[in-house]
Amino acid sequence: MTVSYSTEGITHVRVRPLALDTGPEGAAVAPGAIEAAWDSAQEGRWHQVYVNGQLSAVTAKPEDRRLVVSAPVGPNGPAEMLLVEIIAVDSPDRWTDFGNLLGGFAEDAGAQVRLTWQAGHYLDSGLESFDVFGDDRTGTIDYGTPLNELPIPARPGGLVPWGYGCGGYGVGAYGEAGAVYGWTTDLLEPGTWRLAVVAVDAAGNRLASAAEVEISVAPLPRLPHNFRLTAYDAQTRRAALAWQPSPDL
Repeated sequence: MTVSYSTEGITHVRVRPLALDTGPEGAAVAPGAIEAAWDSAQEGRWHQVYVNGQLSAVTAKPEDRRLVVSAPVGPNGPAEMLLVEIIAVDSPDRWTDFGNLLGGFAEDAGAQVRLTWQAGHYLDSGLESFDVFGDDRTGTIDYGTPLNELPIPARPGGLVPWGYGCGGYGVGAYGEAGAVYGWTTDLLEPGTWRLAVVAVDAAGNRLASAAEVEISVAPLPRLPHNFRLTAYDAQTRRAALAWQPSPDL
């Protein structure tokens, strides 16, 4: 049996400590747990929650998108930075621990980049698709292997994305030049990247000189720190919190 998990389609992860409670003397008591919530397009699969790389909880039903999880959270905030990860698994793997396989938070994690371009640079009757190439931050674009796994079609679904049809304005420079295409990269490491878009015909021949662009990918901002409780009213059970913002924002 193949064991697998997925993070695809899991977005908008929200984590918050449970409300502070009061002890016998009215002092704030550490809740010792967090509430994790998320959105997921993984229908029919269970979700696991990991805290600092440790399997902490599993949803009771595939449709669950919220869990309360034990975590080292005190009245002055987390005792350490908490890394919370959500993954989707099939029923047989609900209690399989994938902690040693998860990448976790990395300081060198970058971002995805969305490229868009107009077809006016590539007008050719044989236009079939596009390829995107990159330089892997070397300064020289490698035109040997495209970054996209599959060709980016010039006519998605067999339909032309330009003009008013296939005659007159449709096939001339006016209509075809206005077509807009787009493609999103995988996660790119921080740094300066050079990317190029190349038009290709059905035989794989390049139709025009590449359109190149240089972009800068910034690293993820550092987390806020010094999270602390500054005041607590036992009668109203209201707490005032403070923290130092990320120095990168």
